[in-house]
Amino acid sequence: MDVVRIQESKKGNSFVPKVLRNKQTVISKANLVFSPGGISLKIGRYNKATKQPDEETPKSELSLDNEELSNLVSLLQDNYNLVLSGKGEYIKAGDDLDAAFVRKLRDIFAGKDKEDVIDFFVKNKFLPDDLEIVLETKRRQAAILEFEAKLNDNEVEYAWQKWFTDNSWVLGGDFAEIIDERHINTQNIADYLVKDFDGFVDLIEIKRPEGGLSFWNPEKDHNNLVPHGDLIKAVTQAQVYLIELEKEIDSIATRDRLSGASIIKPRATLIFGRSNLWGEEEKTAYRILNSGYSNITILTYDHVLRRSRRMTNLQEMLKKDKDTSSDKDNQ
Repeated sequence: MDVVRIQESKKGNSFVPKVLRNKQTVISKANLVFSPGGISLKIGRYNKATKQPDEETPKSELSLDNEELSNLVSLLQDNYNLVLSGKGEYIKAGDDLDAAFVRKLRDIFAGKDKEDVIDFFVKNKFLPDDLEIVLETKRRQAAILEFEAKLNDNEVEYAWQKWFTDNSWVLGGDFAEIIDERHINTQNIADYLVKDFDGFVDLIEIKRPEGGLSFWNPEKDHNNLVPHGDLIKAVTQAQVYLIELEKEIDSIATRDRLSGASIIKPRATLIFGRSNLWGEEEKTAYRILNSGYSNITILTYDHVLRRSRRMTNLQEMLKKDKDTSSDKDNQ
């Protein structure tokens, strides 16, 4: 006979816990909760920095009530074995699909672990092989539209930090992941600490694109454009962060906090200001400015926008190439 180990929450509800993933700084858990209102499912992500994560206040949480959980169970029961056996066919969902359930599924795929979820569906042949590319392309297109809207609305810095966190792909192919930890030490906190594909740590700083910050000084020096004091302050801040980061090179505790990333000649990417109205003079001055820094790259928000468009177009091209190859194979 199977034994189910039921625990009791602080609110007096019985639940069965399950650890979904245990990473260095974050742990994901699922709790199947039994209450007078029925059975529900709660999936939470907790910071391991605290000695005893409070199950009532996770870092983030997705909850399915009794009805939603029943629908999800029915979905798996009705389709899992059929599709896995290869006997099922894919059909287009009708307009009567429950909107609340669709929102929950969207939340699941929008999480940080969405790649694992998609991999599971693809490996078990729930979805066509190229659907991952289609979904990612559509998501990137939506993210670009949101980026453009934020530029028009002159969003505050916090809103931009959230957007870059949700869309780290725009930061380029050199970065494998954004590290959960932002503290360099007790006095210096970067906007983002990132790990590249070789396991080395770099940092990214962003400044609000508008808000009174200027890129170029209105007065030229010997008929040359020179960076404004606002930009110089931002560059100096990034340089200080790099120096403080290098001081931690031999700290095992810091390396553990940074997901095991090594600190060897870190680089900084500074995202600052707009360049949509630049002419040839500004573009030339910008080229010269960036060439003067060996460990800092300055990008404007318009550079990031153009980069994201190119990356999304590449995603579409990959899908088209795959579709074309498939058509040729079928001929």
